[in-house]
Amino acid sequence: MDTTKIIMRSRPTMHDPILIVGLPGIGSVGRLIANHLIKENKAKRFATLYSTHFPAQVIMTKHGGTRLFNNRFYLIKNKNIKRDIIILTGDCQSVTQEGHYIVNDKIVDFFKNELNGKLVYTLGGYNIAKRIKEHPRVFGYATSEKAAESLKAKGVLFGKSRGVIMGSAGLLISFTKEKGIDGVCIMGETLFADVDAAAAKAVLSVLAKQLGITTNMQNLDKLIEKTKKAAHEMQLQLQQMQGAIAAPDQPTIQSGENPKYIR
Repeated sequence: MDTTKIIMRSRPTMHDPILIVGLPGIGSVGRLIANHLIKENKAKRFATLYSTHFPAQVIMTKHGGTRLFNNRFYLIKNKNIKRDIIILTGDCQSVTQEGHYIVNDKIVDFFKNELNGKLVYTLGGYNIAKRIKEHPRVFGYATSEKAAESLKAKGVLFGKSRGVIMGSAGLLISFTKEKGIDGVCIMGETLFADVDAAAAKAVLSVLAKQLGITTNMQNLDKLIEKTKKAAHEMQLQLQQMQGAIAAPDQPTIQSGENPKYIR
């Protein structure tokens, strides 16, 4: 039996809210941005989503207890553009195909019907980079030309991405279109890496301009440097390993080439 429910902790007053969705995915791009905005703005959680389509596990807490896997809704009061911002992030996405449809449909219904929202941004990574980039490109697609127009002016590339978008980042936008509200997916160019702070910063820079907010990105900059250092060290290790076992007709990786292990 399916059970997917959203439990409201409180019912804060909202004005024309915007939903920003940053769940775990490629490069942790969306989740990095969501967590950054929550911490920077001291956002308050007001609702939690639980589902039987999440992993059948519990998370051990630092206080010696446990909790279920969940997704969480946070509220940021945005005085600059007089539209409140809701951040949705969490521990996971659905582990079943059916669950992806059920959970994401539930999210859009909740946002539209319970919170009277009309615009959704989903954030993620787009895996096309051949090496770690200092200035990743930002790609997007939208439910309407109107929704895409202002982002195009900020350098987001529409109609240039190909393939499929997996999980919530894509399904949520499709469901917003079905239900008559606008949706935009914004993706940072990334390797298929666990954490890509450079891609997250590129997307956040565009999003901050779009929403009229300022945000301190020092934490992301520190993570970018840490990631660069780790990748460089791993590349050197790989070169040393290949140098030790390579035959005369099998050259080692040269500087600047894409290290295959990152894929």
